[in-house]
Amino acid sequence: MTKNLRNSILLIISLSAIGYWLFTGLNNKIEPIDNQIEKTNNSDLIFNLLQKDSTLKYDSLIGVESIAFSDSSNFINILKKQQTHSITIGEIAPYSTIEFLSVIYKASTLNNYKTYLKNNNQFQEWDSINKSLKTDFNFNVSELATYINEIGSFTSNTSTFYYLKSEEAYNVVSLLNFIMDSITPQISKRLLYYKINTDNLFHLLAGNLFTESKSYYINTGDYFIFGSDTTELSYMYFNLKDGNTLQNNPLYIHYKSKQFSDYGINYYYNITTKNDTTNTILSYQLRGEKNGVITNFNLFQFEKIKEILIDSNFIDSMQIDSVTEEEQLIIQIVEQTQESQEHTKVGEITYHLLNGESFRESTVKLKLVLEKGGYDYNKVKSEHVFFIVNNGNKKLDWNTAVQRYLDKKQPQDGDYFLMKKFFY
Repeated sequence: MTKNLRNSILLIISLSAIGYWLFTGLNNKIEPIDNQIEKTNNSDLIFNLLQKDSTLKYDSLIGVESIAFSDSSNFINILKKQQTHSITIGEIAPYSTIEFLSVIYKASTLNNYKTYLKNNNQFQEWDSINKSLKTDFNFNVSELATYINEIGSFTSNTSTFYYLKSEEAYNVVSLLNFIMDSITPQISKRLLYYKINTDNLFHLLAGNLFTESKSYYINTGDYFIFGSDTTELSYMYFNLKDGNTLQNNPLYIHYKSKQFSDYGINYYYNITTKNDTTNTILSYQLRGEKNGVITNFNLFQFEKIKEILIDSNFIDSMQIDSVTEEEQLIIQIVEQTQESQEHTKVGEITYHLLNGESFRESTVKLKLVLEKGGYDYNKVKSEHVFFIVNNGNKKLDWNTAVQRYLDKKQPQDGDYFLMKKFFY
């Protein structure tokens, strides 16, 4: 009897242990599922960022996480088996760009997007638009996708632009010609503006990443830049013509220095407010891996850089009456400096740096001086403009001066730019 009792007790203890083991084991499995649900909810975070969702708490999003491809209804599935790319948007986006989105793109990206639409019962609308373009214009968006390397958007001067990048620009031109509006091309200031017969092109490529209507475009090298009208594109043209691009912006340069890896989607947003003592850049990146997407969310803090920037529209707007007090002051300084120097040094154009003025600030004003004298700043600066330093005892060519002083070293009192007048 004692033996039977002992066996019963041992059986009860064993069953209790097994029960506890099952209970704790199940609980341990539930935790990753909960975490996965939370991450899945963040999988379409890019849309909330683009829509400026005021409920987002940025600090809680900082960090790197992995989101599985298990849920086929998530937009991030467009990154399946996609390559990554370095950020090159600075080549075309204006200096004053506050936000941009760049997405690696190729034919398989479009196929991934179409699969996403089918899994969300949204393919019928896409297919209807696609068939209309084929029927009416013999335009095939799938063929276009085979020539694209990158798509994206950027915002500057309160205007948002979309863009395509292609290493086979000629083929892209040929395809866009199928949907060309009959009223184009329009010629303005020696630039060709084109208009296409659809405002759904970017929506066909990547859906709600692109929600605005952009049917006008210009072509510059590998890039096709789309805007709402020719006025916006004229702004883009003159920024590109004058080299007034984001890649020269110190804040963007600092941001790029923090990016150690290539990603499939890169989102940049300058969220600095007027009263902030530092510049804050929101950075969100996504990269497709074998089983899911790696996301990287950061808030970068940089020292606030105070500098005067005059973009290309302002250069042209000297003929316009509505300028700010700051702009009027700059014009006055430039005119006074030019007049005083030309009286004493006939045959030369000079610009003396004001006390405490940075090299970059002075080049902006030098540009105005040269253009007022009838010279194209970008054409003459490398070969004809010199930077005089060391109390006038040393002459630096343009490239040497840029390498030494641009955002690196503060010029000294008495330093100035010099160009001998010439005809060309």
